[in-house]
Amino acid sequence: MSTAARSWATGFYWIGVAMALACIAFVVAGNTEFAWRFEHTGFPLSWALGGGATLAFLAFELCDSSPSVPREAEDRSAQLSPRWEAVEP
Repeated sequence: MSTAARSWATGFYWIGVAMALACIAFVVAGNTEFAWRFEHTGFPLSWALGGGATLAFLAFELCDSSPSVPREAEDRSAQLSPRWEAVEP
């Protein structure tokens, strides 16, 4: 994996962690005077943060996925001989 892809994946991971923690904080603080106005609307802020965290983790998984093994490498590994056949008597 390239360094740029790794840094993007790390960034998406930490954005997801921060948004998930903020989502939990807004749910817990939902009955306070400050957070009440954000939580008791048509679309609660905790839902938006939870959805953003989900998308960030999905982007992390897409950036972090390893490329598939080339077809030639699969064929070569299937043709290797067992250890006992390679030993001469």
